[in-house]
Amino acid sequence: MKETFTTLILNAYLKTLRIEIHLKKGARLPSPENPGIYIFWHGRMLILPFVFKDKGQLVKVLISRHRDGEEIAGIIHKLGFGTVRGSTGIKKGGDKAFRNLVKALQNGYSIAITPDGPRGPREKLKAGVAKLSMITKIPVFPVTFSTNRGKALGSWDRFLVPYPFSKCKIAIGEPLIPETDEDLKTFANRLELSLKSLTQQTDGEMGWKT
Repeated sequence: MKETFTTLILNAYLKTLRIEIHLKKGARLPSPENPGIYIFWHGRMLILPFVFKDKGQLVKVLISRHRDGEEIAGIIHKLGFGTVRGSTGIKKGGDKAFRNLVKALQNGYSIAITPDGPRGPREKLKAGVAKLSMITKIPVFPVTFSTNRGKALGSWDRFLVPYPFSKCKIAIGEPLIPETDEDLKTFANRLELSLKSLTQQTDGEMGWKT
C-alpha cells in the first residue's frame, strides 16, 4: 500500500518535469533482440524508472537485500520492472544473484544496475558489472540524468532531486564491451571513467554544479 501511494506521488511529480532523452552514438533502448547492461550512479536514479517504465517488461533491476531495498523493490514492481535481489559480489547471496543476472541476459532481458550501490563509496564502480559483461558478451551502456534546477541531498550518494517544473536531460552513452585480452580491473576502470565522464558532461550541458 505504501509503495502504491509513493508511486502515485512520484508519477505526479514526474509530469511536472520537462525531460529530454539523448542517445549517444551507438546507444539504444532495451529490446528482446539486443539486451544491454545499463548502469547509473545511485545518486542519479530518481527519475529513470519512471521515464523508462514502458520498457519495464524487458528489464530486470538489481536491488540489494538491504532493508532499504524492500520499498524500492515494491516501487519497481509497481512500474512493471522485474527484479533480481542481491548484488554482483560473492557475499550475502551475491553469487546466486550474479547467476540470475547472467540467466536473465541470456533470456533476452536487459539489466539495470547502480554499480556504486547500495552504500557506496559514491561513484566508485564495483567490478561485478564488468565481470557480467565479460561473461555474457553483452555491452554496457552508461546512463545518467541532470537538471537545471534541483537539490543534491546530504546523503552519501548526493541523491539528485530535480525541482518541480525544471528541465532534465537523460543521457545514454555509447556501448562499452571488453577489448581483446582486457582484464577485469582495466575494463571496470574504463566503465567507471565513462559513467563519470557522461555525468560530468550532462551536468555541464544543464548548468548543474554539484
